Amino acid sequence: MDANEVISRHISMSNKGMMRPLRLIILLLLQYRVIGAWRWNPEDEHPCNIHRTMTFRQVLETFGPSGIPALFPEPVILRASDAFRNEQFRKLTEQEEIVRWFGEDFNVTLSSSNSLSENRRIVPLKQYIDETVTAKETLPDQLANESWYLFGETYSEEWSTFLKHYEIPPCYTCSDWPVALAFGIGNRGSGVQWHMHGPGFSEAIHGRKHWILYPPKERPDYEKDQSSRQWMETTYWEVVSKPLECTLHPGDLIYFPDKWHHATINLDTYTVFVSAFTTEHNLGLSDEL
Repeated sequence: MDANEVISRHISMSNKGMMRPLRLIILLLLQYRVIGAWRWNPEDEHPCNIHRTMTFRQVLETFGPSGIPALFPEPVILRASDAFRNEQFRKLTEQEEIVRWFGEDFNVTLSSSNSLSENRRIVPLKQYIDETVTAKETLPDQLANESWYLFGETYSEEWSTFLKHYEIPPCYTCSDWPVALAFGIGNRGSGVQWHMHGPGFSEAIHGRKHWILYPPKERPDYEKDQSSRQWMETTYWEVVSKPLECTLHPGDLIYFPDKWHHATINLDTYTVFVSAFTTEHNLGLSDEL
């Protein structure tokens, strides 16, 4: 129950001779709103209102062996089965294993976490994991353009070799050539503020990752340098039309449609994910849907 529902319920009860104590309760509720007592905590379990939630078997039974059709018009959550699909890759991406694979001096390019992700910073992978990912939590008041995050800048030959161990999701255009894989590691509270791009998938490998989405014609109200966690804490409860949202657990994937607005928040200390960006919007298939 949110704050509006609590206040409305207490006001309706005031007709039963409970006016004075209820006035106090309502004032306290309003005061808690102002000081931010309702906090969005990454450690909590969060709702999922994306209605098309399927297992991999259900995807194949519904759409056939080619998987999710090109330019599918709505988000889909693919829940992990008992057998972890990318178990080998999961082992390779454990903290010590990934440093051993690349070496302690291997540099990674971090991006700023704001909507444009326009700033870059280069640091050794081990330093990023030790000093940022496992040692810090990104707090709501930290500006996204000043928060650094490994995602997207993983297209070098070294990363391409590493990502060959990742099993690509089931979809109509998910062969090797139309898919660009992007690898990411984040700490608790990190994420990317609202943005949009072409369609694709994102899979949680370690840790949980929360997604919030709006369709193309429903642009959310946000500040580009505000963090996505701050948006959840300060703006989410004010929004009349709530976004679609869902948390990915390890092994889960989300299909995000073309040009949908979305933001993400990493919920656990060591959150690892892979995004697969498809090029289906260039294949002229939209008229077939």
